[in-house]
Amino acid sequence: MAAAAAVESVVVVHNVAKRHNVGTLARSATAFGVAEVVVVGRRDVSAFGSHGATSHLRFRHFASLPLARAYLKDERGCDICGVEITHNALPVTAHPFRRSTAFLFGNEGTGLSQKECEICDFFVYIPQYGGGTASLNVTVAASIVLHHFGGKSGLAFQNEGEKVINSL
Repeated sequence: MAAAAAVESVVVVHNVAKRHNVGTLARSATAFGVAEVVVVGRRDVSAFGSHGATSHLRFRHFASLPLARAYLKDERGCDICGVEITHNALPVTAHPFRRSTAFLFGNEGTGLSQKECEICDFFVYIPQYGGGTASLNVTVAASIVLHHFGGKSGLAFQNEGEKVINSL
């Protein structure tokens, strides 16, 4: 009997308005066990804020969303999850993930575009307990969602001893 494939997460970067957010996304992706970052469209992403995390990630570039979708679905076998407040979005705390998942986060100002929504299999949102804002910064949202996915998907906690304590 063959061993089951490991459940993995992928971050899809498309239409991020603030280039320095990509570096911070990479830092969170590394911390929360992301297997790969898929960059769609522009190749010139900034590693600012990554604190070296980009050297621990695989990056793959696609010129368009349909090409990225084909790779994620056909080659990686991922569901594509849009992180967006939509009428059919499920709370991330419900853990609606069934297999490896690629996460597509909305633009900081406008959220996910119609084209981005069209490639998603489902959507999650982050339940909020305060009423002061309708959304979170893309890197904060990514950190919350990726942490939740990793913890509930059985990814092993990587304790680096003093480094974990000293980085707080």
